Amino acid sequence: MGLLTRIFGRRSLDERLLSGELSPESGEGKERAEQLVSPEHRAKCAKALRDLLEEAFRPHSSFLNANLKVQRQVIREHRQLILTLADEVEQLPVVNPRGVILADRLVTDGESPMYFPEHLTEDHGEVVTAVERAREALKAV
Repeated sequence: MGLLTRIFGRRSLDERLLSGELSPESGEGKERAEQLVSPEHRAKCAKALRDLLEEAFRPHSSFLNANLKVQRQVIREHRQLILTLADEVEQLPVVNPRGVILADRLVTDGESPMYFPEHLTEDHGEVVTAVERAREALKAV
């Protein structure tokens, strides 16, 4: 759960969709779900995953991403799995919005296993678990 959510005690639409509290079939849940599964949003999500891979293969952090502590070695080792997720997000004919949320968060959430928390010195399978979870949720239609 993000910092603002913890401070203000309100859960985002995405959090509520993920938990099942909000249905993707009606009301504001449906509106958000439609945004998430739109071709534009899916393409943006897939591009962000591919950009993360590109960052991991650079010898040093890019100037714009200098503050990110990307798990370079783990991401490199699981390049094909992450590319598969990006392709599925973008190309599957039908996707579950929950899977798109999870795929988005791999890149946009500072607490994602794609990044090093200050206390963590190595990955213990969290990246693979998170990517597989996103792939499974994506296909759960």
